[in-house]
Amino acid sequence: MDRGTGAGDALQPLNMENKASLLLPLVCAVLSAAMFNLGFSFLFLAPLGFAVLRNAGNAPLVFAASAVLNAALAFFLRSRLGVGTSGFALDFSYFAVLALVFIWTLAEREKPPALQVRKLYQLIGAAALGAVVFLLIVFDNDSSSAFATSLRAQADVFSTLWINTAGADVARRSFLEQTVTPQGVLEILRGAMLRGGAVAFMLFIIYINRRMAQTAYWIAKKRRAALAIDLPLFHAPVNAIWCLSFSIGAVLLGRIVGISVLEIAAWNVLVVCAVIFAAQGAGIVMFSIAKWNLPPIMRLFFNIIIFVIIISPGINIVALNTLVFLGIAENWLPIRVLKNDGAPRTPGE
Repeated sequence: MDRGTGAGDALQPLNMENKASLLLPLVCAVLSAAMFNLGFSFLFLAPLGFAVLRNAGNAPLVFAASAVLNAALAFFLRSRLGVGTSGFALDFSYFAVLALVFIWTLAEREKPPALQVRKLYQLIGAAALGAVVFLLIVFDNDSSSAFATSLRAQADVFSTLWINTAGADVARRSFLEQTVTPQGVLEILRGAMLRGGAVAFMLFIIYINRRMAQTAYWIAKKRRAALAIDLPLFHAPVNAIWCLSFSIGAVLLGRIVGISVLEIAAWNVLVVCAVIFAAQGAGIVMFSIAKWNLPPIMRLFFNIIIFVIIISPGINIVALNTLVFLGIAENWLPIRVLKNDGAPRTPGE
C-alpha cells in the first residue's frame, strides 16, 4: 500500500510538468487562430513562432492545434454570420500552409551537412509555397474568403478615389468611370501579385512575424540570441547579382516574344533578387547607424522615421529603390568595413 502511494507521489510532479509544457503551445495556438479570424491576420504567425522558439520539440503540437482551432473558429464564425463556405477551404489552406512553412523555418534541428540550407533560402522557399495559396485566393472570383473579399473591397475603394480626382470635370469623370472600374483595378492588382507581388508579400509577412516572435522570446528569456538573419551583417549570395541580371533579360525576352510563362517566372525571380538586395541595403543603413552609438531616444527617433517612410505612399517606393541600388552597389564598393577579427565577411545567416 505504501509502495503504491509512493509511486503516485513520484508521478504527480511529472504529470503537472507535462500539463505545464502543453499549456504554452495551446495558448499560442488559440491566440494565433483568434488573430487570423478576428482581423489581425497580419501577425497571426508570431504566437506560433514564440511557442516553437521556447521548445522546438512542440512544433508538431503547435501546428496541429493551431490548424484545428483555426478551422473550428472559422466554421463557427461563418455559421453565426451567415457567410457561405465557398472560401473556407482556401482560408484553411492559407493558414495551414503558412503555419507549416513558418514553423519549419524556426524549428532548428541538427541536420546532415548535405541537408543544411542557408536560412535565406528557407525563407524564400517558405514564401514561394505561401504565395501559391495566396494566388489561389486572389484569383478566386466567387470565394467568400476574407482575403478575396478584402481585395475586392480595396479595388472598389481605389476605383472610387481615382474617379473622385476628376472633381467637377464631367468629361474626365465620365472617362474614368468607364476605364477605372473595380474589375479593371482588380485585374491590375492580380497581375502585380502574379509577377512577384505575392512572393514579396509573403517574404515580408514571414520576416515580420519572425522578428515579433524572436523579440518576445528575447524578452521572456531576458537575453538576446542570434536566431535570425541579422540585417546589419547580412550580405546577398555571391550569384544574386547574376540572377538579377538574367531575370531582367528574361522579362524583356518574354515580353518581346509573347511568352507569358517566361515573363511571369522571370518577374518572380527579379522581385526576389530585389528584395534580397533591399535587405542588404537596409543592413548597410542599420550597420552605419549602429556605429554612431546613438542614445536610446535617438534610436527611437530613427525607428519612427523609418516607420513613417514605410507607410508613406510614393516615399516608400523611392526609399525601397534606394535600398536596392545601395545593396547592389556593395557588390563593388566596400561600404561596410568590418574589423579583422577572424569573422567571415559573408555570414551564413
